Amino acid sequence: MKKTVSWLLMGMLALTTLVGCSGGGKQANSKEKNLDVVWFSDGKEGESFMKLADGYMKEHPGIKVNLIEVPYSDLESKIKNMINGKETPAIARLTNLGPFQNQLLDLGEYVSNKDEFVNSFGEGLKFVFDDKVLAAPMDVTSNGLIYNKTAFDKAGVKVPQSEDEVWTWDEWKEAMKTVMEKGGCKYGLVYDKSPQRFTTLLYQSGGGLLNPELTAGDFNTPENKHAIEFFKGLHDDGIIPSSVWLGSENPNNLFRTGQVAMHFSGSWMIANYKDQITDFEWGVTYLPKESIRSSVPGGKYLAAFQNTGVEKEAAEFIEWISKPENNAKYCEENSYLSQVKGNESLNYAYGKEFFDIFSKELAATSSRPGAEWGYQALTGAVQSDLRDKLVEVLAGKMTVDQYTEEMDGLINEKLKELKE
Repeated sequence: MKKTVSWLLMGMLALTTLVGCSGGGKQANSKEKNLDVVWFSDGKEGESFMKLADGYMKEHPGIKVNLIEVPYSDLESKIKNMINGKETPAIARLTNLGPFQNQLLDLGEYVSNKDEFVNSFGEGLKFVFDDKVLAAPMDVTSNGLIYNKTAFDKAGVKVPQSEDEVWTWDEWKEAMKTVMEKGGCKYGLVYDKSPQRFTTLLYQSGGGLLNPELTAGDFNTPENKHAIEFFKGLHDDGIIPSSVWLGSENPNNLFRTGQVAMHFSGSWMIANYKDQITDFEWGVTYLPKESIRSSVPGGKYLAAFQNTGVEKEAAEFIEWISKPENNAKYCEENSYLSQVKGNESLNYAYGKEFFDIFSKELAATSSRPGAEWGYQALTGAVQSDLRDKLVEVLAGKMTVDQYTEEMDGLINEKLKELKE
């Protein structure tokens, strides 16, 4: 009898040990795959994402999507800590691929058809590096012009109504003088104090930051000098207030006062100004052009990580959420532009005509701005100098020639460091 009890106890102990070693819980005894998604929200993006994810989980009952929300300021450190702690997330919403470029999954190895997946996106955010598909653009932004319609109407100035009527910058400048004189505006333009926004002028002049191969600086050029001199002239002439670039005044606040004819910002301001501006009518118009038309794309990506055990499932989910119908729902709910082909004109609850103009700005933009700003390891290293040295030019402390020479040298220096 004692032997029987002993053998029974030993059997129970062995069974308990096996269950304990398996990790226990639901995950160990099911085929469910967890996709942990590190996410930040500026508004209700997380809610929109999870509505789509719920639909995906119903179609794929073996997948569980878990949203890990963090403040944007903690995003990179959170992901790095998870990787170092061997708890790498399956997916993350990113604005910058550079810090994780070596840890990101090549989606091209897992999606149903690599070429079709890549070609399902238009020009904008760069997401293919060295033939590796490191992410999918979730949403995209475009630089552009918002204008005080009330002031323009008062001055009797009509903004371009189509792409065929796009102003040159010289034509735009004359229009600004009229609106300042007759429309009751103190200034013609407030311009975001952003190096990314500023480079729009460089690209429109036929310039930029790098050579086509992205291997050397291409900043010290006549095209760039022309754009910089034009920008400085707008400050010198009082068309742009010095309080933004040479001070700390918020351009959004200044435009909302009604004292400024136009705001050079981007598509994200539509949702902001919808509720913030009540004292005058406003709208969106086409960017003027120099030698060419150009905007500069921005936005967010969905990327998957290596060494998670759910690489295939993560890639398949990103491919699914990038389908036009799914991406459209997300972008419409959050007032974003889409880089997915077929989603150039979406049914936004507010400002559809404004978003359509911003979308056309991206469509008129070459691949150069996206390629250069997509090289985030470089742009992240030089953008502060790009802005701060430009401020010195505007203040008369540095010449345009000195600025372009110094920036070209700095860009080449950073490129060399990146190769080492």
